[in-house]
This record gives sequence, structure tokens and C-alpha cells, in this order.
Amino acid sequence: MLSILRKHFNTIWLALVAVLLPLLLLFPGWLNQESIANFLNSLGAIGLLVYLLLSLSRAFLMIPSTPFVLAGAIAFPEMPLVVWLISATGVVVGALLVYSFPSFGSYDRFLEEKYPDKILFLKEKMQGKYAFWVIAGWAFFPLVPTDAVCYAAGLAKITYKKMIVPLLIGQLPLATVYIFLGTEFGEWLRI
Repeated sequence: MLSILRKHFNTIWLALVAVLLPLLLLFPGWLNQESIANFLNSLGAIGLLVYLLLSLSRAFLMIPSTPFVLAGAIAFPEMPLVVWLISATGVVVGALLVYSFPSFGSYDRFLEEKYPDKILFLKEKMQGKYAFWVIAGWAFFPLVPTDAVCYAAGLAKITYKKMIVPLLIGQLPLATVYIFLGTEFGEWLRI
């Protein structure tokens, strides 16, 4: 079963993205924090479980985590620590998925053959003495997708441990601010 999935992984993934991307372009309101929060609130008791599953699977479709973090804070303002833990878990799982993707889909070999100089440059930066700060800064900067640094780390073949620690150091303070702002915004919406 795993060999069949691995063999057809690229086709399945591309089909999912090909279906979802046009839908998201046609209906951009589907992935804003208010629509996600409204959806979660409409689910009642299982809303938190669905939030966890969405947070864990969003990286597979290359969807940014920010709307989900804000939506969780808006939907569950009485549980900021739980939202933070789910966000952290989502970052770790998402990072693993995106980090593993280049080798799983054989894109690393394709890119190394097609762009050997650029991949060598990327490997030097990701394995250099400032790699920790490059990853942490990249994860902290809100306008740059965090998943991109995980993909780059996977291409550069740095260890997961060397990638995840600075990623969490950079990402989680930002998630904390998002949760605080989302909780405040959620309270303002309820007035």
C-alpha cells in the first residue's frame, strides 16, 4: 500500500492542489480567519478536534498557518494555551511534511540536476555557521512563508533537528502574538 502511495504521490498531491487552488482563488473568503472561526464555532463540541486536524493537514496543501492560528484564537478565546499548543503541533507536523517533501517526491534530485549551482548555494547557507539564525529569522518574519524554509532545509539535507529548533524559536513568538490579537479581536466581535 505504501509503495502504491509513494508511486502515485505526486499525481495525488497535484490533483488535490489542482482542484483546491482554483476553488480558493474563486472563493478567497474560505480561508480567512473569520470564515474558519465561524466554521469551527458551527461545529459545536467537535470544533476543537476539527481545528486540530485542519492545523495538522494545512501544510500538505501549502496553506499558510496564520489564518488558522488567528481563527483558533477567535473561535476558542477561552483556551489560548490549547490553541497555542495546537499551533505548535501544526508547525512541527507541517515542517516535517514540507521538509520531507523534496526527497519523498524526488524533487531534490530533479532540482539538483536542473539547478546545481543554486542548490549548492542553498546548501552552503543552510549548513553554514549562521544557519540557525537564518531559519529562525525566516520563521519569525511574517511576510515570508515558513513552509518555504522547511522545503529549503529539506533540499539542503540538513537534519530535521537542526531545522525544527530554530523554526520553533522563530515561529512560536509570532504565533503567540497572533493568538493574543485573535483572542482580542474575537472578544471585540462578540460585543
